[in-house]
Amino acid sequence: MSTYRLFKFRMEDSLDFLKVLSESDNLFLERDKHGLSLTENSKSRFSIRLPLFYPKPQDRQPLWQYLEDHSFDIYPERWNLLIMEAGRAAIGSVKEGKLVVHKNIRKYMVRKKQGKAQLTHLKSKGKSRYGSRLRLQETIEYFDEIIEKLESEHYSQSPYVFYHCPVRLRAFLTEAAEGGDVDLAKFNWVRFGINVKEASFNELQRMILEPYYSRLTVYDDSVLEELPPIPAYRK
Repeated sequence: MSTYRLFKFRMEDSLDFLKVLSESDNLFLERDKHGLSLTENSKSRFSIRLPLFYPKPQDRQPLWQYLEDHSFDIYPERWNLLIMEAGRAAIGSVKEGKLVVHKNIRKYMVRKKQGKAQLTHLKSKGKSRYGSRLRLQETIEYFDEIIEKLESEHYSQSPYVFYHCPVRLRAFLTEAAEGGDVDLAKFNWVRFGINVKEASFNELQRMILEPYYSRLTVYDDSVLEELPPIPAYRK
């Protein structure tokens, strides 16, 4: 079983750490992961997920260049949270660190016996039976309800959506929005990049302050001797 050590530190404490780290010339950022990882001799040594408020990096962008190209004095007042899984979603809007509105969405999208989501089932079996038609209608309503929330007053005022979901659900949400002439690209979409247990109110609460933090995961303790001093965790 692989083991690791996790360090979390606030975005205010991250910049100095990253500047020293950037003196190494073999660290390159990954856009989708919103961070970087170091692997040597096929062995993972450490990874860093940047604070979610930090600008999105380009793929293979050197860390030193990223730090030179951007300003990091970023303290938004509002951001949105979205967790999606088949048949369930939790969405909330945060203002000044407090969840001001939220919604749990539940729809019949999964076949009870097979456990398949309707989106998967339609690709292989069609939609002729009543159960399939019902799940299809619930699936449409599922995405429509999420889009409706994102277009509503509290959510539309935020420039950010921090989210967790399977890749295919994100793609279907985009397709549903485009079909209704809704532009979801007006938001800055950033993955949480951490494990999320379920689409629930409790998980939304747990994620409220996550955008403020860097997450350093150390897989090889010997790398601790090579890293800059790691900032202490602060609430």
